[in-house]
Amino acid sequence: MNKVLMVVLVFVALAFLFAGGLLLLGAMETMDYAVGGAMVAIALVLLIITWRLQAGSPTVVQQTFNVQLGGSGQFQEKRMSCRSCGAPIEQKDIKVVQGGLMVTCPYCNAVYALEEAPKW
Repeated sequence: MNKVLMVVLVFVALAFLFAGGLLLLGAMETMDYAVGGAMVAIALVLLIITWRLQAGSPTVVQQTFNVQLGGSGQFQEKRMSCRSCGAPIEQKDIKVVQGGLMVTCPYCNAVYALEEAPKW
């Protein structure tokens, strides 16, 4: 919302609050209390509306992240071979079963879990 309009709303609300407060302090009849109370109520409503309008506009934050992923060393493609017969294993021979990698050799039909060697 326009800042000038918000300042005008706050100024009008404070004027109503001041005038209503004076009417309530110097009230001699019930009508003075009613008018003073109404002016204070209008001032409070205007202040709440101004506060809600100002709080309703979110602050947009833009961030840019530059992420580079790298391993702990050189990446080299490694040929896999069956641990039973030594035949080459391809990607189609590896399946995920219950969260683990299972290798099935197309030559000797050996089935075993693929385990990653430690990096150290």
